[in-house]
Amino acid sequence: MEIFGEGYGEFVTMSGSNIASFDKWHYFNFMEKRPADVDSANDDAERPTASPLVRVAPAIACVIFLVLAVSVFALSENFARKTDLGFPTFQDSAFTLLDQNGVTRTNADFEGKPIALFFGFTYCPDVCPTTLLSLAGAMDDLAMTGKDVSDVQIIFVSVDYERDTPDQLKSYLSLFDVPVTGLTGNEKTIKSAIGSFGAYAQKIGDGDENYVYDHSAAVYLYRSDGTFKGTIVHNEPSKFMTEKLDSIL
Repeated sequence: MEIFGEGYGEFVTMSGSNIASFDKWHYFNFMEKRPADVDSANDDAERPTASPLVRVAPAIACVIFLVLAVSVFALSENFARKTDLGFPTFQDSAFTLLDQNGVTRTNADFEGKPIALFFGFTYCPDVCPTTLLSLAGAMDDLAMTGKDVSDVQIIFVSVDYERDTPDQLKSYLSLFDVPVTGLTGNEKTIKSAIGSFGAYAQKIGDGDENYVYDHSAAVYLYRSDGTFKGTIVHNEPSKFMTEKLDSIL
């Protein structure tokens, strides 16, 4: 009979008569050692090993997050440099249109003086005439307090490229007792101007004459250096309108 001895590579050969007298120390020493070694080997074999991708995933996620954060910050900083309030300056809102006298005008023609600009169309039933009358009233109020409003440039940009010709603009604006520069153009140039100022205009209805426009009703205010000051909303109280116009003088 062969039995492991003290060392794993050792064998002890015993006959039947010698088994009873086998050294118990060797036997128990063997039994204590072997299970521990075998169990350890089994544990190592059964323990799951994480894949390299799982181990590096958190690091990859952190890198992606940092790249996105830096990109967003850079874009916002670049946009914010254009203006004190993060709104494009008048100089950055490019357009090339025709005024009511048929003269080509660009945003560069209005630089150096305060501006009140709004979008509309001459067939507008309420918002546009109300806005023009309110601006005229506010200018009169400021003039009565001794303020010089002669430098304020009121610009009316038509969104109706089909009907608002320079002659139509000239006839319409002559109805209001306030100096206004009317601007119009073709479909491409007007839509480009609307986009430059972040405004909105949507044609409602069909046909050559039977339609109106849903459009931005706010008046955009710019200081003499072209920076954006704020807006006058439609039907804003006359006192607030006057104060806002005064703020760009």
